[in-house]
Amino acid sequence: MDSKKITTINALEQRAFKFKLGQNFLLVGTDSFLIDSLVNQIKQEICAANKIDIIIVYADDVQAGELAEHLDTFTIFSSNKLVLLRNAEQLKKKQLEVVSAYFDSPAENQSLIIVSDKIDAHLATWKKIGTASLRINCYPPKWGSEVRTWLVAELRKMGKSMSPKAIEEFCSRIELDYSSAFNELTKINLLTQNRNTITEEDVLVSLGTTRTGTLIDFYRALGKRNHKASLQAVELMLDSDWEHLQVFFQLYKFYSVLFKIQLLRRSHVSDSEISAKHIPEVYLTQRKEYLEFAKAYNLNALESIMEILLDTDRKLKSSNIDKTLQLGLAIMAVLEA
Repeated sequence: MDSKKITTINALEQRAFKFKLGQNFLLVGTDSFLIDSLVNQIKQEICAANKIDIIIVYADDVQAGELAEHLDTFTIFSSNKLVLLRNAEQLKKKQLEVVSAYFDSPAENQSLIIVSDKIDAHLATWKKIGTASLRINCYPPKWGSEVRTWLVAELRKMGKSMSPKAIEEFCSRIELDYSSAFNELTKINLLTQNRNTITEEDVLVSLGTTRTGTLIDFYRALGKRNHKASLQAVELMLDSDWEHLQVFFQLYKFYSVLFKIQLLRRSHVSDSEISAKHIPEVYLTQRKEYLEFAKAYNLNALESIMEILLDTDRKLKSSNIDKTLQLGLAIMAVLEA
């Protein structure tokens, strides 16, 4: 695919492109894993075919004149250059004008990678930079389907495959975070290094007792109103260095989804429509389970639970009472609601 004909792509689409010297890139977003992966890929592909000087510049630590010199000066050791400009969201007006002016006559033997958490699309300088570059959006995953897409691509890259049940189990036990998913996939790859197919059992062995693996078990225990399993899941998360407020957030998120489901059901929205359109924050592979979980809690119970959780939030943030005890009491209360 010819990237010169495309102005914006998402990071997960980048494997369809071949990067060449002379192309310029604007990486926008806050997912450092995606950004670092892309920067490494761009470096590898450009450096594979050329002898390259690589210059790394930090926007919060460079003056406008120095930045212009980095963009316009070549060394005697190489006639090709790759400039990586990080923290570009911190560029001041003069620095931004220098970068924008570079695109009046960009060098064919130089590539510029600009990394920025965000851009101001209303500024003419950013508009010019964006028009002259391939913009690659690097945002954290919002939905489980994005992690699934990433997983399939990573498996292809590794030369391995997962059974459908293994993929479902992996996605259900992973946080919405590419870095965590990559670390867990690396562990599974090491576990199965002599095999090309990863099974459901492999995933359970690797993730069953990890920080991420306890989360779906926590949801399932709450959904079944299982007191013992719910408290055990909390204990595992705390033992795996979860903060008390992180655990509480998962508790609140879980019941917020159930509350939404029951409100939609009261409005005569079908379960199939709820699954397809109204709970995108839930992994696709978990939506059927959530619909079942919600059956264990009627609207009156969920209204009481939300009040319990609001009170627990206040106590966790302000009370001197032991936070583990507070969580335990909250879980007992919501399961009895």
